[in-house]
Amino acid sequence: MRAPAKIISGFFRKFHTPLAAIIFGAAFTLIAAQGALACACCSNTAWRNVEIEKLEGSKLALVSEIAFAKAAKLMLGEANEDGIKGVVDPEEDYTLSMARQKDRMVFSLRDAKGRGGNLTLTLPKTISIFEVDPRDSKDEGSGPLLYKEWKLNTNAAGDGIFRATTGGNQKMTLVLHGRGNGCTDSGQFSHWSLLVYGPAGKYTFYGDLDSRGK
Repeated sequence: MRAPAKIISGFFRKFHTPLAAIIFGAAFTLIAAQGALACACCSNTAWRNVEIEKLEGSKLALVSEIAFAKAAKLMLGEANEDGIKGVVDPEEDYTLSMARQKDRMVFSLRDAKGRGGNLTLTLPKTISIFEVDPRDSKDEGSGPLLYKEWKLNTNAAGDGIFRATTGGNQKMTLVLHGRGNGCTDSGQFSHWSLLVYGPAGKYTFYGDLDSRGK
């Protein structure tokens, strides 16, 4: 299939009239504009964008669009054979519901035995942006597929089964994981991690992101 510009050029040569010239000019301008828009989102090999930016405008809107799937897991491994400090009888699988309350994101987690609690993340003033080319994907014409992490860091607050590991000097970080081009939208993020850490204990919940909230 010939490129649109070549097709229009052939049409112009065949029908060389003032009207054809106007049509050709308008079409060429439209194609050029579309190309420029596409390239605005192109990435480059060795791309690296590591910044701390204000959580406002489009970035705040993106975070507000994120939907969390209903299943969550607590990271358990060999290092946790003796349990997790501050977490009594930890389970691997939890049910998650996330509610937004003004400047807060409240993660309600409950295990199969019905034990649960809330981890409350107060939205910080800034967001940590990490977008890099891991050099593990082919350039399909608009640059490599970037790996992305957007992180929200705040003080840890919670209740229920999490009361002993929140408050004081405890911290909390929400990480949104994704892949995409040089422009970022909420649909590029596919996974999340919620880290609680500090002198009272350290643990990580994780799960999938789902725009349908399943």
